[in-house]
Amino acid sequence: MERSTKCTRVKLIEWDSECNGLIFFALLQKQYWTGALQLVETGCVGIHHILVGCVLLNDELNNWKTTTALKEKLQLLQSAFTERAIGITSCIYEADNIADNNITKESDMDRIEKTTDDTELGDNINHAGRLLLNHRYLRDAINTQNNTFLKNDTVRKVLNKQWYGTEEVDSQTIFRFIFLVAAHLILLPLLMINMEARPLRRFYKQYKLPFLKVVIHMLGFLVLLIAYAYMLLFDYGDKGLTSSDYFIIVLISSFVVDEIKQVIVAFLRGQLKSYASDWWNTLDWLFNISYTLGMLLRAGGGSGFLNTSKCLLLLAFMILCVRILNICCMTEFLGPKLIIIRKMIKQTVAFMIIMTVIVVWYSVSFHALLYPNSEFTWREIEKILSNGYWMLFGEINLKDEKVTVRNCTNTINGTVDGNDNVQQSATQLGEDLTPYLKALYGLIAVVLLLNLLIALYSDTFNLVQQQSEFYWRQIQTDFLEEYSIKTIFPIHLQLLALPGIITAIILVCYSNLRGKLSNKYNIHEGKAKLNNRPMLVRVFLYDTNYDLKLKSTEDAEEKGALDNKGKIDLEDFDAIATMNKIADSLKDLKEKKQMRELDSKRADRRNHETMNKLEKIEDSLKDMQGMKQMLLERQQIMEIMLKEIMKKLDIETRAKPDRKTVDCSDEGQEST
Repeated sequence: MERSTKCTRVKLIEWDSECNGLIFFALLQKQYWTGALQLVETGCVGIHHILVGCVLLNDELNNWKTTTALKEKLQLLQSAFTERAIGITSCIYEADNIADNNITKESDMDRIEKTTDDTELGDNINHAGRLLLNHRYLRDAINTQNNTFLKNDTVRKVLNKQWYGTEEVDSQTIFRFIFLVAAHLILLPLLMINMEARPLRRFYKQYKLPFLKVVIHMLGFLVLLIAYAYMLLFDYGDKGLTSSDYFIIVLISSFVVDEIKQVIVAFLRGQLKSYASDWWNTLDWLFNISYTLGMLLRAGGGSGFLNTSKCLLLLAFMILCVRILNICCMTEFLGPKLIIIRKMIKQTVAFMIIMTVIVVWYSVSFHALLYPNSEFTWREIEKILSNGYWMLFGEINLKDEKVTVRNCTNTINGTVDGNDNVQQSATQLGEDLTPYLKALYGLIAVVLLLNLLIALYSDTFNLVQQQSEFYWRQIQTDFLEEYSIKTIFPIHLQLLALPGIITAIILVCYSNLRGKLSNKYNIHEGKAKLNNRPMLVRVFLYDTNYDLKLKSTEDAEEKGALDNKGKIDLEDFDAIATMNKIADSLKDLKEKKQMRELDSKRADRRNHETMNKLEKIEDSLKDMQGMKQMLLERQQIMEIMLKEIMKKLDIETRAKPDRKTVDCSDEGQEST
């Protein structure tokens, strides 16, 4: 009897996700594929362990010892496990929709009074969303690069509901977002006072959406960017602070308060190391420090302080512009494009190591041939290296200028000016050899290396563009994890919320010192209840509900797994895989047919254009023939007229001698 069939004798008494998941991993590691499949069929394995199990299957697929027949079986198993994880997610999502429909039928007062583990401010908890985000199942799918799970329509709807508050974004949703963004300066200060009132509670739920938080956050950065640019260009005062300076100081003070709050929140959540490793947070602190130092040096006297201050302020402005690029990733259109730019920058930095060696080789050789024994100065070194660098961009100086060498008595060729400086000329050897050196450098650096870099850019663009949906899910997950715990108050309103922030920090510190909340709600035992922290902490400091792993969510996953249990027929997945291959081949044939039709249409269009041109040529030829006929007729008429003129001239010439003879005879008679 096969060893994997012995797993059917084990009777699982209760649903224990961790225990069953470890058994599932052990079966996969021992290559008991049938036993692992039967364990998944019983509905006793959760989404997390199924996704990780797909990675174990993928590792076995990439093993060179695996036979072709086994690889086909493992591919079918991987597809079956992924579909089972998607099925569990779909069951949980459908149960959440049913609960939402039931709770919307109740009145607002009934919803508030009915506050349980499944409701928050009268709304039902989205267990599917909490499993994907709070339990980090979506992060598991991203880390394992399970594109089948990420591209599923149910997963997309769950994430859209967490991100936008609705499954599909329509024009009504867009108009609502525009109104909320335009009115946030009026509504958010009201929500600082009271958010549980019936009209304000709806606005609070809308402002809690991560997408709306990102948009308002972006608006604060844009206001700061515009004010900062205006100050640097038109209102930079050397003698004191201006009105734009005061406005920028207020905004940056609010930004500093937000960064300090993020550090405190990271410490309370135990995520301080993760906060420090995020280089966007490093850029935020670098921006604040650069601006602060620039403003402090601006108060000092002397051109040195002012120049240093201006450089620091410009550095802060550049960091602010780069920081805004991170927030621009909030849309599916811009996010993958910025991923492409980031990967290209990494490739460029690595590529510049090779390019630097080639540039130094050319620059030193070129200058040593033309101008030996030059003066050792920083300006001279800069000129030597800049020659090879600017040539990469097409700046070719075929006519080299003379080099000024101060107090150089060891110069080969040169003339002395009035300041005892030698105007060094190029050597004859350098003039003879440097054109060939420049040609070789242009071939290696400009033709070979730069085109290689362009090819790398093209490959990166194609790779990211093909997996744009995967990269967008990764960006969206990062935004969801970051902005789900943030408060509704944006970065430019932190000074207004500062009293509430201070009060919330004091309350959290007092609660942690007393240790009452941990003992009362058994947070560390995984039995925490929703809204275990006071409303003041969740509103002004961070949303403490995000880190909770609710018992009701685990029960929802258990119910979804049990509802989705059943026998998995690998032959169906084989048929599906075959159908997918057939569909792909049909798609390729269809694309080829479309290309042929397009080529035929282009050929027909070209033939039509050629026929039109021929018709125009024929018309022009007909016109030319008509003109030729007219010219011939005119020529004939001219010839006839010329003949008549010639006849008249002949008659006149004949008549003139007779007249002369007559005249001569008359004169003779008279003379006689």
